[in-house]
Amino acid sequence: MTSSSIPAARSQCLLDLLVQVPDPRKKRGRRHPLAGLLAVGIAAVVAGSKSFAAIGQWAAEAGPEALAVLGAVRGAAEESTFRRAFALVSPDVLDRVLGAWLWTRAVQASGRLVIAIDAKTVRGAKDKAGTAPHLVAALAHGIGAVLGQVGASPRVVDTLILDLA
Repeated sequence: MTSSSIPAARSQCLLDLLVQVPDPRKKRGRRHPLAGLLAVGIAAVVAGSKSFAAIGQWAAEAGPEALAVLGAVRGAAEESTFRRAFALVSPDVLDRVLGAWLWTRAVQASGRLVIAIDAKTVRGAKDKAGTAPHLVAALAHGIGAVLGQVGASPRVVDTLILDLA
């Protein structure tokens, strides 16, 4: 992978947002900046990585130029470093930051931003009350990415679907 395959301007926008994610790791022993770890992990997943081992392998093969563009100034991290960092980061904060970044990638059609609202009941999952969780998501059609999603009660989901129909 060459550095030209990751446009610097786009990665800088992502890095600017990822710097806002609080670093929950202990100060002692930190070798890699959290924003760089997250950016490399995101790039690896976008490239097809489906596990932390695959993310570590992608990072090892990416090359120093691509890693530098993604904010990994100290080179490739090990798989275990990615695993620990992603386990400690707040999923809600990371979801909001990624939603904001995806918003900057959204495409306009005829001068309008096309966003679909979708509500789903998660099958095979149960909350503490034994009911399936319900999610409402906003999807940017131009890039085919979820900008954000929130949990909602079944009543809110039903009302939303009826109001939008």
